[in-house]
Amino acid sequence: MKHCFILTLAILLSGCYTTPRIEGFDTDLWKTPIKYCDQDKLELAKILEKNEDKLLGEGQTQIKKLLGQPDEHELYRRTEKFFYYNLTAGDTCNIVHQRRLSIRFDALDRTKEVVIIE
Repeated sequence: MKHCFILTLAILLSGCYTTPRIEGFDTDLWKTPIKYCDQDKLELAKILEKNEDKLLGEGQTQIKKLLGQPDEHELYRRTEKFFYYNLTAGDTCNIVHQRRLSIRFDALDRTKEVVIIE
């Protein structure tokens, strides 16, 4: 009986994480690898940045469902965490500074900031 309860609870909890819906954001396009001189991810990141209010409060699980695994993550002071997603192909196409999408989480695993950085 105890095993059934634990299994049922696990199934219910795994279904609680919904993916945020952002109008105009194409998750499939976002998850494709960056091609030479491709600007698609940068344009999609601008949509995310403009709709930051729809992402605030979301946890790491929801963000990973929407954007996939980050290219980099950083644990910061006071248990804040940052996810970084590369938006440009780096040193190709005469791009001086690589742009990245930064998502900051607080100690309670809530999204607190979505910003494009150079």
